[in-house]
Amino acid sequence: MTLAWLALAAGVGLKAPDLTRLAAEGQSKLLGEEAESRRAAELVRICWPDSAYESTAVAAMTRPGGLTEADHRFAAALAKRFEAADRPSTILRVLGPESQKEIAERLVSRDGTAELVVAPLDATNVAPAAHEAVAWMQEQAEALAKASPDAAGLQILWTGDSVIGRDFMRLVQVSLDRAAVVTVILLLIVLIVVYRSFWLALVPLATIGVSLVISRSLLAWLCGVGWQISPLVELFLVALLFGTGTDFCLFLSWRFGEHFNPRNPAGVMRMTLARSFVPLVTSAGTIMVGLLLMGTTQFKLFSTTGPSVALGLAISLLATLTLTPALLVLLAKVRPSCFEAFGAAPSGWWESMGRKAMTRPFRSWALTLGAMLPLAALASQTRFVMDLISEMPADSESAQNLRLVLDKFDAGMTAPVTIVLESDVDLRESTGLAMIDDVSRLLSNQRRNGEVRSATQPLGSPEPLRRARLASRFGEVNQGFQQLADGALSLEEGLNTGAAKLRAALWMEEKLGLNMSGPAAPKPPAETPQPQQQQPKPAPSSPEAIAQGMRTASTAMLWAQGAPATWNVPALASAFNQVALEGAQTALQGAKDGARRRVGERNAGLFDAAVRLVGGGAAPKSEPSTSPATNVATAPAAPTQIAPEAPSTPSTPPEKPAQTLLRELTRAAEGAGQIAAGAERAHREVSAILTDPLGRIALDRLLITPETVEQNPDLLKSFAAYITPDGRHARIDLTLKDRVFSDGAMSQVETIRRRLQDYLADYEGVHEVRAYVAGANAESADVRKMTRADQVQSWFVVPLGVFLVLLIALRDPLACFNLVATMVLTYAFALGATHLVFVTMLGAEGLDWKVPYFLFVLLVAVGVDYNVFLMTRLHEETAEHGFRGGIVRAIGQTGGLITSAAAITACSFASFLFSPLGSLQQLGFALVVGITVDAVLVRPLLVPCGHWLLRRSREVLAPRYSVSTESFRLTSVPD
Repeated sequence: MTLAWLALAAGVGLKAPDLTRLAAEGQSKLLGEEAESRRAAELVRICWPDSAYESTAVAAMTRPGGLTEADHRFAAALAKRFEAADRPSTILRVLGPESQKEIAERLVSRDGTAELVVAPLDATNVAPAAHEAVAWMQEQAEALAKASPDAAGLQILWTGDSVIGRDFMRLVQVSLDRAAVVTVILLLIVLIVVYRSFWLALVPLATIGVSLVISRSLLAWLCGVGWQISPLVELFLVALLFGTGTDFCLFLSWRFGEHFNPRNPAGVMRMTLARSFVPLVTSAGTIMVGLLLMGTTQFKLFSTTGPSVALGLAISLLATLTLTPALLVLLAKVRPSCFEAFGAAPSGWWESMGRKAMTRPFRSWALTLGAMLPLAALASQTRFVMDLISEMPADSESAQNLRLVLDKFDAGMTAPVTIVLESDVDLRESTGLAMIDDVSRLLSNQRRNGEVRSATQPLGSPEPLRRARLASRFGEVNQGFQQLADGALSLEEGLNTGAAKLRAALWMEEKLGLNMSGPAAPKPPAETPQPQQQQPKPAPSSPEAIAQGMRTASTAMLWAQGAPATWNVPALASAFNQVALEGAQTALQGAKDGARRRVGERNAGLFDAAVRLVGGGAAPKSEPSTSPATNVATAPAAPTQIAPEAPSTPSTPPEKPAQTLLRELTRAAEGAGQIAAGAERAHREVSAILTDPLGRIALDRLLITPETVEQNPDLLKSFAAYITPDGRHARIDLTLKDRVFSDGAMSQVETIRRRLQDYLADYEGVHEVRAYVAGANAESADVRKMTRADQVQSWFVVPLGVFLVLLIALRDPLACFNLVATMVLTYAFALGATHLVFVTMLGAEGLDWKVPYFLFVLLVAVGVDYNVFLMTRLHEETAEHGFRGGIVRAIGQTGGLITSAAAITACSFASFLFSPLGSLQQLGFALVVGITVDAVLVRPLLVPCGHWLLRRSREVLAPRYSVSTESFRLTSVPD
């Protein structure tokens, strides 16, 4: 049997793939495709392949006194070298000094002391391919620095999520190596103390070593067929197999030593296996069930770690039941003195403790519970954080470089967030572009967001398209209304002035008898004369009438600039002088009443007005006309108050052209007045809307039309960069004000998702729009969301699974409930103690997000392991010594065994304290505290006393039956 196990371990161990590298690759696939960040990343890769990436490597060139021209040339040469044809395929592209102007400007710090060269990579930050690409770039940078003496003194700092991920995986590997070495050393010391024999201590170590080699090899082969693991699998495989597996060996060897017979070791081993098989299988079964239940979680770090370790534990159990007995029998034949220590009688300390506890079970139970409750209550105040930077040591180079870079650049620049909008309609239409702009401004208005770039603000600012917003367009309309009102008033003024001059000419015709306006116009055939008293008021001018009136007014204005050639100006001047005295005052008063704004303000005399009206060359003298039809008005009147000329009666001559012209001028003046009033009213209303805060908010919308695109041809480039050719997907890039991997950045991603969902659900104009968020911070937010849900699930699933396994083994529901409840209390106590030490005393921001989950699963599963040993022995002892005496005997007989097993498991988990990662230090401390408290308080006091109280409560509350004395007989119970 021994040779078979050794041959199997050697065979599979030599031919198996490298599990460490496979685990590192599996770390990059912990998020499933159902995660939103992964779906978003896949959409970016399909829709914008030139912008897709998985992680970034950043080389920061810094010089405290300011960068020189040689430094800038070095940065350009470094970026060019990274873009060479022989670069690793993982490097997608390089952003540097020779990139687009907008990008290159952002890569230089505001104080001019730092410049960045950014290389997006096609591998996650923890993938080995990304780490190999970073190593290649660092080699090229060192070679170029040696070949550039003019850039001497320039510091090159490496950071970015891929560099941080590389350093993190290195620390994980260091933790694994340290855990393996420390675990073996500590276990060897404990086993020597327990067994008091070096050779006997090697038996568990040899059994677990063979189990570990076979388990690692089997997991490596399973990875080849799709099984996914992470580096934590190796870590927990070492800790649990050396801890729990050694406990199995210890329990078996302890039972073997109790009945050791050097003359028949094989027979003793067969009896030992017969009595130990059920406790060992039950104990291992509870642990494996708890680990297998981790497979029900969503996060693959949990769902793959649990089943993988359970597989290793099953192999360890099989080796304990086969290899360990063979080694013990072989050792008993070769060196029987190794088992002499087991023949010594127990010290009696644990039995004495059990007797005192069972003297007053309720008081012992209450005091123990009271001692544990304060720290258990403190666990409810614990805050869990997910921060890769704070988890790493403070002196980590990549973490320090990141802090230096963030001092000179925006905090979220090294890990931007990408939002993908998906719609069933074309987002290049005006409604789609307005929606993109609204979402962009919604994101810009959140105080924890930095720069937002999209199709409508490609440079991170909405200013270039401000004229395309409705508020700006309405502002131009408002200016147009103002200009229209001013122009209409000027037109009305000019029309009234021309009408006043024409009335003056007609008045002078009447007074002087001169034919100054030409012959009468023919009567319009379609016009039917009506009495003066029945003529209706002129209706508001239609657009056609207003246009005709304006054309007539224009003719009048042109006509007023000169006089007909038939007029005799000297004769008219002599005639005007004769009537100047009697008509000057009347004409001037009529001009004041009839002309708006400026006509009534003129002080020129009638003679000067007449000369301006009819000024020109000599002409033949015409006969004066004394027809009554020429008596249009006795004096000029206000244009807006003079009604149109009364239609001529059948006995009157036809209307003269001047009279027709005067009527049209009057209509045009009225139309111009209406235009001025309407434009002024529209100007007031629009001004009120634009000046009101609510109006500005309502009009703060973008309207991009084909004319807008013609005026801004660069928009086509923006659309091509941020919107897919089919218009169904649009991209928005933004930077956060919180650094990468920080708790604040993940919280902001969750806030963005929640607000986008609410905003787009109620958005009008574009329906069925879906938003997905991608980026390093989005992936971290998905991990945190999944782990929180998995944590809540584990609080119910794991205890229930362990309870069912115990129920099958012990067939006592109250005892099973007592065991599970005490382990949950132990979990809360250990979590509170860890919070007290690391948060309250050492000043940590909070406990790492992995601590509560792994602590709960391991303590509930592994801790019940010891209680199974106790309860199995308790059932055996109560059958012989009664209930109370059996409890005391069980505590005394298992005290040394369980304490030794707890010490072994605690030592295996104590190796986590030597890890450079803060998360493993916290988890190791919590596990050591929990296992120690379980061995010192829970197992010898809380569990036995609680079991006794539950049994007594059941007896007191059970229904009582009266049995006659004659029927009561004592019966013997066989062993």
